[in-house]
Amino acid sequence: MPILQEHDVNPAIRAVPRMEVAWWRERFWHKQRHIRHDISDLVWFGDSITHNWERRGPPAWQDFAPVWQAYYGDRRALNLGFRGDDTRNLLWRMEHGELEFRRAPRVFVVLIGVNNLGHLRQCAGQAAGGIRRIVERIHRTFPDSAILLPGILPSLRSAWVTSQTLTLNRMLRAFAAVRGRWLHYVDLAGCLQTDGRVDADLFMDPLLSPPALPLHPIAMAQARIARCLEPLICGLLGDYPHHFPSRPAAYWGAP
Repeated sequence: MPILQEHDVNPAIRAVPRMEVAWWRERFWHKQRHIRHDISDLVWFGDSITHNWERRGPPAWQDFAPVWQAYYGDRRALNLGFRGDDTRNLLWRMEHGELEFRRAPRVFVVLIGVNNLGHLRQCAGQAAGGIRRIVERIHRTFPDSAILLPGILPSLRSAWVTSQTLTLNRMLRAFAAVRGRWLHYVDLAGCLQTDGRVDADLFMDPLLSPPALPLHPIAMAQARIARCLEPLICGLLGDYPHHFPSRPAAYWGAP
């Protein structure tokens, strides 16, 4: 009887590159230069939701960069979000240079997993294993750094994804609860809700051509996420509270 390796049991923890994708490869090497030559105090790891911080409008609903600049522009922050990535791809990036900082960052934000539930159709338990592996790898490399672990954001893709998202977030909350003061779970579901329900108007996908199911927050919703995380990030960095100017709903161009 063959001996099963751990990655055979859970595919979410098997490191997988995407170097065959031209833009992904170019972005990977571009970010490597920043990691090796710059000092980063705040690092965001993630997928397209994190990648979107670099988007600029118009229209206003995809003008994310000013929000990033307001909250993180003077904090030596680095965006390591890659569109389409899942836990496997992030693990590969971490194994190939994305933890080789000149100096230990003070805070990491890890927002990954929507694609495990999405195009990979992995269950909550598998995705949780991948996220745990990522967090443990960061902590092993930088034991004095804090890690923020936001819950997987709600979406309106399918009833199955919604159910698995809720289960996965319960697992992540329980995982963080026993890991000590270096790991902070944060529930961000309210940032994408109105009156307690996930609000399709807070997602950019239905505004695209062709439209898609709600998954990616519009810039206004991403500003809510930054505002929710701000007290923790401010406290961990020991600086001053950052804000993004309030703007009327009409400015964002959302329906």
